[in-house]
Parts: sequence; structure tokens; C-alpha cells
Amino acid sequence: MLYRLNRSGFKAYLVGGAVRDLLLGKNPKDFDVATDARPGQIKKLFGNCFLIGRRFRLAHIRFRGGKIIEVATFRREPEESVEGESETETDRNNTFGTPGEDAFRRDITINALFYDIATFSIIDYVGGLEDLSRRKIRIIGDPSERYTEDPVRIWRVLRHAARLNFTIEDKTARAIETHRGLITNCSGSRLFEELNRDMSSGYALPFFRLSASYALLPIILGNIGMRIEQSDGMMDTLFGLLNILDGIIRKGEALSQDIFYSILFWPWVNEVLQEKGHKSGDRMKLLTDEFLASSMPITVPKGLRSNVIHTLYILERMMHAMQTGRMKWALTKRARYHEAATLFSLVEHGRIRHGEDSFAVSFRERFPTRNGIGTHRRKRRRGYRKGTHSQHTHG
Repeated sequence: MLYRLNRSGFKAYLVGGAVRDLLLGKNPKDFDVATDARPGQIKKLFGNCFLIGRRFRLAHIRFRGGKIIEVATFRREPEESVEGESETETDRNNTFGTPGEDAFRRDITINALFYDIATFSIIDYVGGLEDLSRRKIRIIGDPSERYTEDPVRIWRVLRHAARLNFTIEDKTARAIETHRGLITNCSGSRLFEELNRDMSSGYALPFFRLSASYALLPIILGNIGMRIEQSDGMMDTLFGLLNILDGIIRKGEALSQDIFYSILFWPWVNEVLQEKGHKSGDRMKLLTDEFLASSMPITVPKGLRSNVIHTLYILERMMHAMQTGRMKWALTKRARYHEAATLFSLVEHGRIRHGEDSFAVSFRERFPTRNGIGTHRRKRRRGYRKGTHSQHTHG
């Protein structure tokens, strides 16, 4: 693909994370291409090309097996629109740029390296090669200005430092402490997308550990994050669960989004139910109310939130049963019981026990003489006495 663009007279570079990973000796998960060809010109060259986006048009080249390579035209930072000029005209006149302008509009230096297949060389406009050798994460340009333009850049700095085990350059780090509160101004749905990436990455633990060191938990998780930050026990529990989650993901096991977020919120939910559960007749409503009152800027979809609360309610009942030997087996009929059993396996055993109900097995092992699933005692009918076949009297 790069060669076809090159043979057609266009500049075409491999760019971003793929170049970074190749230089680090890692296998890139994705390949992105930057070129001076316009979206329409790219589409003419590739029959398997689909254009996406409105304001910023991108080309997706689709290959067999569902593989997609994203091709973007070199861009520059958009200028202030001229009064009376429409946004469409402004985008058309000011979006496309040179390779150097494209490099400087990216977030961090190590993700702004280009590989030129025409010369088999690395093109570095921003000092990314030096930062790569020094194992440093550095924002391109002035960190305060870049964070103010887009506070999600703070999140991305922490993400890359966590995943690569790099340190954060001093000026880039100091600006995080000054501007971290700006994250709450971002779209809640956008923050949810960012959190999804980290929860499913296999590097959730280093990301949250680094976030905690920069006092970001109350910023991204609201009152939930504040309680975790103020409690060493809750934080230790969370970090332990995230470590288990990362290990499972790196082994290639698939887990649902419900499980990701149940793990994230379990330490907090457990504390809430321990403190207030005995005062509330409806624990599900209690958890929903507490969640909505948390002031978390991330917009968790209503359906996901409901599933997580339901799952964690059952998990708490399971944990209580393991202490007391008393379990409401009617919970096995609940829609989220199997997810709760999987979560129980992760919390209690640190792994997934496939092909079995982990909770039921654990409960029977601890309380072999207690009732198990499907062994409910039949209630005796009122007025019925053993050995009596009829309550009628004959005259």
C-alpha cells in the first residue's frame, strides 16, 4: 500500500505507534499511514478503500480477515476562522499540511515518528528518537497550552508512560498537576471511551497506579475515586484485582465489559454495602443512588451501569454467604448470576474456573452440610401433620 502511494507520486509514511513499537522491538497491533494524497485521491487508488468522518476525512483500507489500515492526509493545526467564513470552508483551507506540520500537531514525541519506505529512514521532526532512547514521555510543544487545548492529552501521557514503563519528562509532568482538573470539562462519553481502552489493554494496573500518584482518581472517578484514594485498603484491593485482570487479558482470555467495570467498582460497592446496606431495604436502589451521586465525569451507559450494579449486588451476597453459611439460592435465577459467579472466581481465587459454577463449588466445599443449589426444603402446608391423611371428621 505504501509502495502504491509512492509509485503514484505521493509521499507516504508509516507513522505513530507502529514506528515506535518497531523501534522498541515489539510487534505493532495497528499500522497507520500518513500521506500527502487527499482522501479522494486515496479512494481512487484503492478499490477496498472507505472514507469515514465528516470534519476530518480518513481513509480505511480494508483487507481480508477484517484488518484495517488507516490512511490520513498530512494535517496542520486549524487556524482561527475568518469572520463570516463557514466552518466547512475553514476546514478545507486550513486542515491539510506538510509532514512537519502533521508531526507537530500530534500529542507526544515518540508517537510522531515517520518511516519513509522510499529512503528506508526514520524522519523525526520533534525529538522522538532521543526521547525513545531516554525512555521519556514528552508532550510536543508547551504542555500547559496542549493540555488546555485538549485535556485528554493528560490521560494519554499517563497511558503511554504506564504501558511502556517510561518516565514522564519534568515539564510534561508538572503541567499535569496544574491542569488535571480540566479533564472534567471533557465529554463524558469521550472519557468513557478512553477508560475502555485502559480497562481492556492488559495494563490497567500500571495506568491506575500512575493515575493515583498524580491524584487523578478523584478527577476521573469523582467521589468514588476520592474514597479509593483515601482508603489504603480499598486501593490495595483495587490494585490486586486489576493485576488479576491484566494477567487474564494478556493470556488472551476474553472478558465482557461488564466484568471490567464490576472489577473497577467492586472495592467501592463493597464498602458502601458494608456501611449502609443494613439501613436500606433495597440495596440495588442504594447502589444506583450512590453511583448517580458520585459526580463522576465519565458517562457510563445506563445499561452497563445497571448490569454492573446487579452483578455486584449478587457478588456481595455471595461473599456474605461464604462468611455465614447462609445463601439465598433464589439468586441463581437472576439474570446476572453467571457473571457474578465469574467475578466471584476472580475475586476469591484470582482466576476463572471454566465449566463450573465457581461460587457453588466453593460454598459446598466450605459448608458441605448446608443446602446447595436446587436443594430447597419444601415448606410444610399449614394444618398438615405427619401421618395424618385427612382432616375431615366423619359422623
